[in-house]
Amino acid sequence: MILSLRRAGWLASLLLGLSGCEPAPKGFDARDVRGNYDLTYDNNLKVALYLGGAVREVTATGYGNVLDFGTWQGQPLKLDLTQWCDRPEVQCPSEVFWPKVAVDQPDLKASNVKLQKLMVVNDTQHTLDAGVQAAVVAGLVNHDDFDRFVVGLGAGGGSSSNCVLLGLSLAGGRFSHVGEKFEEVTVFRTPLGAACDPDAGIADAGSADAGTADAGLSDAGLADAGPACAPVMVKKLVTPNGAVTNGIAEGRIGIGWAGACAFGPVVAGAVLTLETNFTGKRTGNFDPPPFTPVEVTLPDGGLDAGTLDGG
Repeated sequence: MILSLRRAGWLASLLLGLSGCEPAPKGFDARDVRGNYDLTYDNNLKVALYLGGAVREVTATGYGNVLDFGTWQGQPLKLDLTQWCDRPEVQCPSEVFWPKVAVDQPDLKASNVKLQKLMVVNDTQHTLDAGVQAAVVAGLVNHDDFDRFVVGLGAGGGSSSNCVLLGLSLAGGRFSHVGEKFEEVTVFRTPLGAACDPDAGIADAGSADAGTADAGLSDAGLADAGPACAPVMVKKLVTPNGAVTNGIAEGRIGIGWAGACAFGPVVAGAVLTLETNFTGKRTGNFDPPPFTPVEVTLPDGGLDAGTLDGG
């Protein structure tokens, strides 16, 4: 099952770099993103129904909307988001990736690797009754990729309940840092977007002296077959060395259910997905309510699974 987050190339984009120029403070670990965060959702929703080999997509601002997905086998497919998200068996974004969270990296001190386990604890209610544990989800954060992270949200992909989140439900984003900025730099790309070297052309290879021009290659159109290598301007994220984490940027959540959860058995086999964006602000050091650690559960067990980038 592929959620509609694929268009952003979310997981595929975890291949960037990090740079800085000032010395880091003593004892500073640039990989450390631990802390407590407040999350804010923009509530610009994209809801998609995968049905009968096609995708029916509707957008909405906020949850006070009735979404119309047309008809199927003579039955109208309308979804009142407010009523649906209020159902106790349905969990919408802020119920599975909470407005207040405590973020931990349990293996940070044990290894020097850049790819670290990440645990996100529900801190919406910080003080709990005796014996009560806060909910927690786990994933990975990659310091070699601008501290981008992804966590798995769906634990019930194999459940018989239609309203349990599918196992491919994910949340992700990038931990931001004090003083970071985007700069425009020039890179060279082919028309298809591949990296290229403008000095690596065949002009310096002596092909003209070798008589290829007399062989009719230009007339055959082969001279036009090679990719052009042209300069393009791109934005590069620059983070000062030693900059501490101050929030979450580029946050995105995508969750999915069996379509029958919303429309009943008439759409058996369908999948309903909802996605929206969020940002986060770091509010202090890691200070969680009581919780029990969980294992990482991601598609293929890693960041490069491509589940959200299958398009």
